[in-house]
Amino acid sequence: MESEHPLQNSDPMSFLDKVVNLFASPGELFEEIARTGITARNWLIPWLIYVLITIVTGQILVGNPSLSGQLESAMRKQFDQSVEKSIIAGDMTQEEAEQAFETFASPRSPWFSLMSAGGTLFLSLAILFLLGLIGWLLGRTAMNATAEFMKVVEVLGMVFIISGVEQVVTMALMLLTDSIYASPSLALLLLPDVNLEDRTHLALAKLNLFTFWIIALVSIGLGKLFYRDSLKVFALVAALWVLWSLFSILEGIGFGG
Repeated sequence: MESEHPLQNSDPMSFLDKVVNLFASPGELFEEIARTGITARNWLIPWLIYVLITIVTGQILVGNPSLSGQLESAMRKQFDQSVEKSIIAGDMTQEEAEQAFETFASPRSPWFSLMSAGGTLFLSLAILFLLGLIGWLLGRTAMNATAEFMKVVEVLGMVFIISGVEQVVTMALMLLTDSIYASPSLALLLLPDVNLEDRTHLALAKLNLFTFWIIALVSIGLGKLFYRDSLKVFALVAALWVLWSLFSILEGIGFGG
């Protein structure tokens, strides 16, 4: 079956031009991606940029005594809850639990930094391709589109640059407010009394400026790729985000978009 976007022989955008257009003219950027062949650097470079930014901001966090202390307290609470039954059952002593925490779960541990970097690397890649699969299935089923799976990954990959910017802004807010719970969301108004077990707080954290920006960009990109009206695509993408948000709030998953 022929592509809905025939290949054209115009001069391709440089990667720098693509990054500029992601902010200045996303429609033009995604039209370029839609009409050209599969180009791995469209997702690979943004993903690597995101990973690098995430690792660097993570090191800034653990290098800040106040933020690192807050993170350690939060990690300690989660860790104690996870091993409580094992200690009660006699499968683990308190000393063994303390040693395990200091070795693997404490932000001061080299293993923590190593596992965080590895987790960022592999988890972000898995999320990129999982979202790509969801987007591709959305196009095939709801829009009868014929775009290739890797082209959907390219669209989502480019948007990872915005996620990287969000990491930088979030880190800046954490430093300014001296709170690991700071984010560019309505939850910022709750500081310093943020409660991760409060569903209202989780809901406010979902109302994140960058989340809405990303949803808009993804909708434009998939609209160009699927050759469909971007507003209709936006309605579908936003509906999926609402469903995920409701599920994650009810289950107490995460703190963000």
